[in-house]
Amino acid sequence: MRIELTSGVYLNVIPTTKFKTTRIAVHFLAPTDAMTYAARTLLTSVLETSSAAYPTQAALAAELELMYGANFGIGVSKDGQVHRVTATLDLVADALAGQPLLARGCRFLAEVLLHPKRVGDHFDPAVVTRERHNLMDYLSSLAEDRQLQASLAAQALYFAADADQATPSFGTAEAVAAVTETDLQAAYQQLLTLDQIELVVLGDVQPAAVTELVAQMGFAPRNPHPLSLITDQPVAATVRTQTQVASVNQAKMNLAYHTPIDLYGPNYYPALVAAELFGGSPLSFLFTNVREKASLAYYASSVLDPFRHLMMVQTGIDGTNAAVVQDLIAAQLKKVATGDFSDALLQKIKDGLKNGRQIAYDSPRFLARQGLLHALIPAHRMAYADYAAQVDAVTRAQVQAAAEAMTLQAIYLLTDQEAI
Repeated sequence: MRIELTSGVYLNVIPTTKFKTTRIAVHFLAPTDAMTYAARTLLTSVLETSSAAYPTQAALAAELELMYGANFGIGVSKDGQVHRVTATLDLVADALAGQPLLARGCRFLAEVLLHPKRVGDHFDPAVVTRERHNLMDYLSSLAEDRQLQASLAAQALYFAADADQATPSFGTAEAVAAVTETDLQAAYQQLLTLDQIELVVLGDVQPAAVTELVAQMGFAPRNPHPLSLITDQPVAATVRTQTQVASVNQAKMNLAYHTPIDLYGPNYYPALVAAELFGGSPLSFLFTNVREKASLAYYASSVLDPFRHLMMVQTGIDGTNAAVVQDLIAAQLKKVATGDFSDALLQKIKDGLKNGRQIAYDSPRFLARQGLLHALIPAHRMAYADYAAQVDAVTRAQVQAAAEAMTLQAIYLLTDQEAI
């Protein structure tokens, strides 16, 4: 159930006795703006490590320990055209703990989110300096993750004309270095007064009691900017390509495809099945034909991003085989588009999707995520039975049509000098 606590602030309660924990998630939602990502990310680090009542990391950790080792964190992410700052707190269920941990958890979140540690009118400079340094070190270290580097570079190539999408949700080390006190204050004021807030509470809870507790957290009313989860761009006539050279033991080749998918609409489930058959499963063509039979890839898979009309293929290869692998990948997508697959394989792919979904329902994190999507997307349905029925209803012709509509738009290759 979704309740408007005050203007622009909503509570989503998901009662369930399935878990021994209670999960609280506070989502601050804003339209994507690449210029703000670094400041919002630095802000999460500052808020996560201290507050007025818990001025040190040790004091904050001690409070979490008193809540039976509660798990707390704040992070950033992107869903289409929405940038999201999310604070989460996982607690032992009140019934199991024998004390009101949910109430204590709500007070804790209100403290760290609404009462940061300050020196005068500013965030504590020592905290900001420390967290900026730690964040810059972390972001700089991501270059060592070659698979992530290739994925981010391929997305930047695909979204070359859209900085909001091309820029990672956490910004860059250079942008974090450039964040000023004014930038940090502006990012915080946006969270406090402008961002749409969606709170999700999942566990063995009573909606009325949760509503009372969350209302006491004190989030101010606001008139947030209208949000649109979905982003799309016109299909380009030519494929963008980029090759970069680095010291790598294994070349990375990522391919980005435009996919005309409507989130939870008539085209969504056929595209989901087509992407799974193409490269999303150990039974897929990319896995069985490119990786196993041809032995041309250390890994080869695809992932669908319906918020951005994007399907990304990720491979680890010998750089000298890039052209051959690219042609073989194209041939696998053609097999899906032309229906060169058995009914038995199609059914196994559907069964795999349903089994994976059913397993996911054992995760509080997954269910809380579904609660957020249900609040933001009218067509979303939370029940497993709805998902299974939609997957089962997908026809062979629909899968072929979905694959036929997937259009290659960008190819990024990260390889060593000897492969050029």
